Amino acid sequence: MALLSAGTPAPTFKGMNLTGPEINLENYKGKKAVVLVFAPDLVDPGATNAVKTLANKLKEKVEFITASRKVPSVSMAKAFLQQLGVKFPTLYDPSMAIYKMYGVENPVAVYIIDAEGNIVFSAQQDPAKVDLKALEEAIVASVK
Repeated sequence: MALLSAGTPAPTFKGMNLTGPEINLENYKGKKAVVLVFAPDLVDPGATNAVKTLANKLKEKVEFITASRKVPSVSMAKAFLQQLGVKFPTLYDPSMAIYKMYGVENPVAVYIIDAEGNIVFSAQQDPAKVDLKALEEAIVASVK
């Protein structure tokens, strides 16, 4: 399964948000670009904090949404995210329906979706070598 490419309309989805009300991609259309990060299966406070820092830095330009397919339990995941002060939407997709729509087999995968709902960037990354500086550069280059 290949990742969807730039120029493709982003598949819309709704799903459980571990940090607030249900996530609906349609809610951002016409308003704000979205960075959709399919997170690694390993729970890593350092990586979560790094993404949180980047999301806070760029919150005027984009909305970050992370997606997870495996968590120890919903209540533990919510407590973990709350403890770290994560405020951006965190999608829980245990059936991997949204992963499949986006062609994601092995996280980490990153999509940048413009405010019109089109994919403008997609990339697969090694979970052990996620380059947040390169992601920030891609966001700045892709989002006007």
